[in-house]
Order: sequence, then structure tokens, then C-alpha cells
Amino acid sequence: MLTVDKGIQYLQGAGAKITATRIAILKSLENRRDHPPAERIFMELKFSYPSLSIATVYSTASLLARGSLIRILSIDEKKVYYDPNMEPHGHFMCRKCKRVFDVPFHFEIAAAVKSSEEIASVEDAEIFYYGFCVRCEHP
Repeated sequence: MLTVDKGIQYLQGAGAKITATRIAILKSLENRRDHPPAERIFMELKFSYPSLSIATVYSTASLLARGSLIRILSIDEKKVYYDPNMEPHGHFMCRKCKRVFDVPFHFEIAAAVKSSEEIASVEDAEIFYYGFCVRCEHP
């Protein structure tokens, strides 16, 4: 799980400047269980950090993803979502409200993929499910 300290340590090692806005982004992502898009992080922080730009959110998230501290989810073709939970799991997106939820990852799927004679190793996987959440299923 992402922590501010781990994030600062990684950013310093990557040669990135440690700014107040980058620390604010780290604090915003720390211990989150939801999957905020960049726009939500920007809106949450913009009032307290007027110099923050959406580009800073994207670039900081990209750096954190390169350091395997967060995942950038491509579950939606219109926006990206960030996930600081790096434990193996899948994701579900409600087609109506667009909320993203964690779903358990079953290692039988990974074992089945690795059993293919064509695959030498599996380094990463993204599992996305789409449908309707309980709030949106019935109007």
C-alpha cells in the first residue's frame, strides 16, 4: 500500500522534485480504497493548492506507477483511475455510476494462463468486470 514516506523516497530516487503539491497528491492517495480519477484528485486539492495543475497530478501518478507504488487503471476509455492497492485483485466498473470496486483475484485464472505452452512467464495482469452495482441495478 502506498504511503507518503514510500512515495517521497521513490520520487527522490527517481530525481523528481519533492514539492508541496506532490506531497499533497501522495497524501491524497495514501490508504485510499476507492479508485479516484486524476480529475477528482485535482478537484480535492485545488482549493488548498492553487498552483496545482492537472498535469502535475498526471505526471506524479505516472512516476508512482513506474515505481510500482500505484496502478493506473485503463478500465474506462475516457479517463484513467488510480489504485494505490498493489495486492493482486481485479476491478469492477458500474456502467451507470462509473464507480470502480475491487474484486477478489482468483489464482486459478493465473495458473490456467501460465499452463499454456506458449507462455514462459506472467509479469502482470489486469482483470476488469463491467455491469451494474447494487445501487444502479434497480432504478
